[in-house]
This record gives sequence, C-alpha cells and structure tokens, in this order.
Amino acid sequence: MSVIVEFSLSTTDFVFGSALTTVEEMDIEIEAIVPTGNRIFPYFWATGKDFEAFERHVLSDPDIESVTKIDKINNTVLYRTEWKRDMNGVLNGLAETEAVVLETMTIQNGWHFRVRFPSHDLLGQFYNYCTERDLSLHIDRAYTLSEASRAGRIFDLTPEQREAIVLAVQYGYFQVPRETDLSEIADELGISQQAASKRVRRGADKVLRGSLLNPGERF
Repeated sequence: MSVIVEFSLSTTDFVFGSALTTVEEMDIEIEAIVPTGNRIFPYFWATGKDFEAFERHVLSDPDIESVTKIDKINNTVLYRTEWKRDMNGVLNGLAETEAVVLETMTIQNGWHFRVRFPSHDLLGQFYNYCTERDLSLHIDRAYTLSEASRAGRIFDLTPEQREAIVLAVQYGYFQVPRETDLSEIADELGISQQAASKRVRRGADKVLRGSLLNPGERF
C-alpha cells in the first residue's frame, strides 16, 4: 500500500535546493523528479520577479547542466533542469525508491517535503539511505492513502490545498465576477495572502491537470 510521508531536511543536506537559493528570493516547489541514466531531471515551480537573474544563478552551479522554461503563469514559472546525479543526494534516494514528490516548500533553514512511496518497504529503504549518508531527515508525519480524502487521492492534493480550494469555491472566488478575493480566503485560513494564493493556484493546477490531461501529458 502506498504511504505518504511529510519530512523536513536542512538546506545543507539538500544540495539541489541549495543550488536554487538565490538573492532573488524565489519561492521554489519541486514538481517531479525524472531519473534518466546518470542524470536526474527535476521539474520545479519558481515564484518571484527577476527570472533572468535567477536562471543565471542556477546555471552557475557546476552540477546543473541546463535549465529550461516550460510554462509561465503570472509570476510563476515551471522549469526543467538537468542535474548531474549526486550518488549521495536526496534526489537520487527519492529516484531509487520510486518516490513521487507531491509538494515541497522552503522553510526556515531548510525544506519541507510531502512524498508518496509505493510501499512501506521503499519508505524504509529511503530512510536507511538517508541515515547511511548522515542526511538530517526529520519525519513529521506518515499516513496511507486510505486515510486521505477521496479528492486528495485522485488529484494528489495536500489537505491544505484541498481546504483552500473548497473554501475558494464556496466563497465564489472562481465566479465571474468574483464574489471574494484572496485576502478574505487568507483571513479565513489564518495565513498570508501569498500563501493562500499559492495553495489555491497549485491545488487548482493539480485538479485541472488530473481532470483534463492524459497521464502522458502530465509533468
């Protein structure tokens, strides 16, 4: 049975994440990790302003061979990077255990991950992988798909994303004209307007991709 794990990792132990940390203060979310031969192709969303400076900084890292802009939505861009496989890194550990990254976010002095493993055995394999390499992995929560809502299972929504989208629908955020705005949704959730925008946008993107795209067309 699949198991979803939420864990945190220090910035120093997530080498790829450190390569994306710039003075431009981009908000980064990893979308997918695609292993191919001796390379890993991470897809990630970057939210911010100066994307040209961000791309120059990313390309200055010797382990990143390319960064390609795939899509842009307002002030958010989806990138694909070509990353030289770090045999001792977290990305390689996730790729080896067939893990699917459902959500990532930067937190103070580190990163927070929400990942789905095909089985408890593979989760144990990933945990051992990190322990053997002295990676400071801290598991915050683990649960099976049967414990998640039906909508969450279908679209891989986090509980926070589902809550934000349901609230947006109930309050008429998607109506024309809109019957509410993000500040009202943020106040109801007790979070910042930027965080509310992120949850609604990312959640809506997952629902639309899951509803409209064939599996081969999704990232």
